[in-house]
Amino acid sequence: MNVLLLYTIGGLVTSFVTTAIDIYHCFGDFDKFTYCSMNVFTVGFGFYKLIAFLLKRKEFLNLISHIMEHFWNVDYDDYGSTVMKDCMLRCTRIVTFAIFMCHLTISMHYVKALIENRGKNESDRDFPFRFYSDLPLSLSPWFEILFVAQIFASYPCCYTYFCFENFLCQINITVVGQFLILNKEMREICDTKDTSSLSIESGIRPRLVRCVQKHQHLIACVETTKELYRSVMLGVVILLSFLICLEMFELMVSANSNTFYTFHYCLYAGGSIVQLYFYTLSCDKLTEASESLSDAAYDVRWYLTESGASKNQLVKDLMMIIMRSQRACSLTVGGFTPVTLQTFTSICNTAFSFLTLIRQSV
Repeated sequence: MNVLLLYTIGGLVTSFVTTAIDIYHCFGDFDKFTYCSMNVFTVGFGFYKLIAFLLKRKEFLNLISHIMEHFWNVDYDDYGSTVMKDCMLRCTRIVTFAIFMCHLTISMHYVKALIENRGKNESDRDFPFRFYSDLPLSLSPWFEILFVAQIFASYPCCYTYFCFENFLCQINITVVGQFLILNKEMREICDTKDTSSLSIESGIRPRLVRCVQKHQHLIACVETTKELYRSVMLGVVILLSFLICLEMFELMVSANSNTFYTFHYCLYAGGSIVQLYFYTLSCDKLTEASESLSDAAYDVRWYLTESGASKNQLVKDLMMIIMRSQRACSLTVGGFTPVTLQTFTSICNTAFSFLTLIRQSV
């Protein structure tokens, strides 16, 4: 773990320095400057998230252990198993898509350099990311060594770009599944095979208490996740607004040039937008699932209880559950506003506003 962490930090620092030097040499050429800015934002995006989680590394590892112990490595009944399998299937699809798009996007940098170097002399060969040096780095064997070194140095930018959001999506979808299971348990606290039996009242209270305890557990889990991702979400919103803007601008500029470049920037922009959509969608589903518990409490067949005192107490308890459930569990952007699908549209609107401003300024 520590070796991988050191490799990741070293790769990100090297990539950031390389792209920062590149952007310094591109002042005066607007097209190259926007392309280098996009690379800097991409590297900085992963670097920012890594630093944010390094500062909370212990809490992050504790959250992983807690979820594995209480949600993933648990024996469920038939309904719970079905719900969790469906949740894991959705997680697998989202994670697989994000991994595929990020790896394909960064691979295009390497493929682009190989294509551009076809037919060139050794002295004219290019690296995936530009080096500025008076040394003959384009000559063999230094070119091959540095080419591979750039691949290894830039690879951490790939997995730091998607891994933290993917884990958050897994948490959100898992908690959504837990709320669905809780909703079923809540609706059935008054249900027995014989609805006219007096024994129905003896099991209502313990089942209600278990539901309330589970609800409190889920709320605590969401609050822990919210605190852990508080600063990260704020950075995601700000950086993705600029990053999507730059990616769309490069896509527009490359539309009349090389088809390969157009495809590359389509991957850049499309992957970022779709990943942002999945990220905000999972947060939005979490909010909806937590609010749906109030509907489950409303659907409880409390009228089956025959004792007047028990019935009144049960109704009061259900009213409290409904009131608490209407305060939805949600993740926030820096503690300011909940993350929902409206956040997705707001980021896209901001990115396209920046894009319009850039187009008018060029």
